[in-house]
Amino acid sequence: MKHTTNTLSILTASQAATQPIPQYVSLNYADLFKIQHIRNPFVLNPVSYSTLASYLECPCCSLEQRRKRRPKEPRQFTMVRQQGLFSGGEPDPRLVGTLLHTLINLLHEPKGTLSEEQQASLLTHPSELVDFLHTEALGALQAAGKLRLAMFYAELCAHEGRFYTLIIHPLLLYQRELAITGATVLATSERFQLKLLSTRHTFEGHTDWGGHVGLVGEFDQVRMQRLEQGGSVSQRPAIIEFKKGLGVRKRKDEPLPGLFAGLAEKQERDEKYAANAQPNEFHAMQLMVYWLAFQTRWNVLDYIKTEKGMLEDIRMSLYQELDLIIYNLNDSCQYRLCPTNFQSALQAMTNCIFYLDWALKSGYAVQAPDHDCAKTSPLAVPNPRIQVGNAMLTSEECYTHAQASFAAFKNTIQWEAFSFR
Repeated sequence: MKHTTNTLSILTASQAATQPIPQYVSLNYADLFKIQHIRNPFVLNPVSYSTLASYLECPCCSLEQRRKRRPKEPRQFTMVRQQGLFSGGEPDPRLVGTLLHTLINLLHEPKGTLSEEQQASLLTHPSELVDFLHTEALGALQAAGKLRLAMFYAELCAHEGRFYTLIIHPLLLYQRELAITGATVLATSERFQLKLLSTRHTFEGHTDWGGHVGLVGEFDQVRMQRLEQGGSVSQRPAIIEFKKGLGVRKRKDEPLPGLFAGLAEKQERDEKYAANAQPNEFHAMQLMVYWLAFQTRWNVLDYIKTEKGMLEDIRMSLYQELDLIIYNLNDSCQYRLCPTNFQSALQAMTNCIFYLDWALKSGYAVQAPDHDCAKTSPLAVPNPRIQVGNAMLTSEECYTHAQASFAAFKNTIQWEAFSFR
């Protein structure tokens, strides 16, 4: 018997931890693919969105970066002030974006370093938020264990004009946008883990290609949006992804001296780039992966109890009430992803993920011809044959199919921009 299930309720981070979707439940979407929530994805050797995106851009660079370890947080906060830290240029927008995102999390995090009363006050009163940023935010970052960001924050505080432009102004815009929309923030920095399973309809013309991909990642923010239409008020969940560098042209320069050498990039702003500040196809790919991951936040336990049994497949609709939004921290402008054909976009993205995963895990590491790689010498590229269902494909064929699927996905991308300034 086939079933159609709508969104019953949205699980917050704490609820999801205590009420995980059972292992035996698979959400089946229009026979294209299935999603299964998993508690321990590491047995699947999972991949993240950033890994897939960087591998799609250049397999050689992606595999090289995976071998590098992330630097550990320092054990002790050290106040460092260097007059020539940025050498007249601007700090890396990615680093500024991470700092802004962390400060936003502090304003919403339950049982964090700030009390609920203080959070509510900071999100309501601009003067209190500005005072907090000048006097308490540095200590809050230290208390949260974000010592590298705390050191960066201390450096920014030493430059009053830059501090206002990069930190205070964007957070005041964020505060104003929340007040205007009346949205409720359900979760921040929420990690997800899921297993994407193919079906006999996933790959066109190949009914026997099975397999699964373990995906892990993190939502920047999950909201419940307040919508007013025709005098009635409704709510709709939304995934918010914060970005800092939209509309900014990046230019590589020599590494700058100082604490964050090698992280800074000069920015050039002009009318042309301000007009072309829309997100790109990799942002769209990220949001579609989040669409897949968000399905594991649905509470289907009550539905299972109603059916009085264990359901292996719960048939779900592809057209769910869920907004996918890129939030530009530069100007508070938001960009909602509206594919021209949602089913085609989702099928192309699902195919791209599977093909990329097969090529990635086979060790295929060709150097993209149009990518500015650090390596200059040719590499010996392994090209083994991979078991794909009952067929055998070379890793190069898998990567070529992934590129073709991504091209099909790009043809469906459409953005809707709106601002609350």
